[in-house]
Amino acid sequence: MKKALHTFLESNKEYPIFSGFICGLYAFLFYYSNNFAAIFSWAHFFYFFLVFVGVSVTVFGLIYYALGKFEHLKAYRQQALFVLIITVTITLLSQAVFLTLKKKLIVLAFVVSIALAWKLFSHYKKLVVLIMVMSIIPIAKCLIHVYEHVNATTWIASSESLSNLVFKHSPNIYVIQPDGYVAHKTLERAPYNHKSDLYNWLADNDFKLYENVRSNYAASLASNASMFAMKQHRYANMIRPTFELPEARRIISGSNPVIDVLKQNNYHTSFIVQDEYFQQNRDPLVYDYYNIKHEEIPFFSNDNNIKKVVFEDLKYAMTLPTDQPRFYFVEKLLPHHIHFEPTVEEDRASYVKLIDSVNVWLRKTITHIEKNDDNALIVVLADHGGWLGVSNYDQMFTTRDETELNSIYSVLAAIKWNGYDHEDVDLSFRSNVNLFRILFAALSEDKTYLEDLEDDSSYNLLKDSMYFNAVNQVIDSDGNFVFNKLD
Repeated sequence: MKKALHTFLESNKEYPIFSGFICGLYAFLFYYSNNFAAIFSWAHFFYFFLVFVGVSVTVFGLIYYALGKFEHLKAYRQQALFVLIITVTITLLSQAVFLTLKKKLIVLAFVVSIALAWKLFSHYKKLVVLIMVMSIIPIAKCLIHVYEHVNATTWIASSESLSNLVFKHSPNIYVIQPDGYVAHKTLERAPYNHKSDLYNWLADNDFKLYENVRSNYAASLASNASMFAMKQHRYANMIRPTFELPEARRIISGSNPVIDVLKQNNYHTSFIVQDEYFQQNRDPLVYDYYNIKHEEIPFFSNDNNIKKVVFEDLKYAMTLPTDQPRFYFVEKLLPHHIHFEPTVEEDRASYVKLIDSVNVWLRKTITHIEKNDDNALIVVLADHGGWLGVSNYDQMFTTRDETELNSIYSVLAAIKWNGYDHEDVDLSFRSNVNLFRILFAALSEDKTYLEDLEDDSSYNLLKDSMYFNAVNQVIDSDGNFVFNKLD
């Protein structure tokens, strides 16, 4: 390696294509390493390689060889390479970081590079070497991500009992997920201090409310992956655990044990969401109906480029012709978790305003379902709490305050059983991970499926250092606050 670098630096050759390749490769690796979990597909790989590396190599090649066509400009090709290395790298990083081209930043980089090139143009190869050295970090991050994704689903143990599960009752099932909606008592206590009539409205409409149900994880991907796998993952032995759980999107929007059971019981399945967050990876289509198609999802996605009208899409899905029983997963991004405003009161004001908004939506949605589907089994279950009272991610990952932890994990949970026998079955409903085992035990009239319930603990990330996180059990199966760092 040392000899190759020496040869590169001392050679009289100017390497325009290689220089363009390195600049593009760095931007590609930077973007890929920081967004790996959301773009883990061959389609994304080739698209981004073409955008970053292909464009860079093309620009370098065209400009370098165009200058070579004119005798009076040939002498300035090294200056051009110096300017290109800086300007093209900044341009591509602008797209990688901001998902847009920051024109002022690019112009500034261009002007500065011209000024530097006046005296330093002969050192352009050292810039290439510097970028190669800088690439070591994103390469290492990508290798870690690849390792984590290769082993991503080993935590999902197959269950022979589930493969033989047969329903005795096959109602249409609606699982409605109002993102970040907390339980009744939590909403009325500090720091929320808000009264909502939704809970009473649900009770008046024959929903059974489950006050002490908790999410097992603090964020949507981790929580829903666990729920659809019917299994605790505890962040799946990630080297550097984050909320971006490897393969979580595939588990949620693609193949998972819940959909397997529903399919073997002849269900028609619908996946209805407000944005493309769960589908960014363009995973294989397993549900029978998606309200967001792959071709609608931009490659450079910021999680919410697409905004669907969920109620209208649900209405449409309910009219799709089929004689099969139906399953609907319906996600609404309200009230959502707070976004760390400067004060808790500002966060609270935003959150309770969204609570009032989603209450209207929930009433309208549930009323429409009940009007058109008399025997529906309807579940309303949030994915996690609203996080109110937490000021930033560092506080979230370190807090031992019981009020704050309750704010993070408390969820709205209600089920309209509609006459289906759930006596004793739902006594074990304490957390999201066991929702579907409990539903399936009731619909199959077989309580033996409750023998395989998962641990109801809630888990958080624990900030070990600036660079590494660990996993911490913060609430045990009995609802006790504990702080046990996992090995």
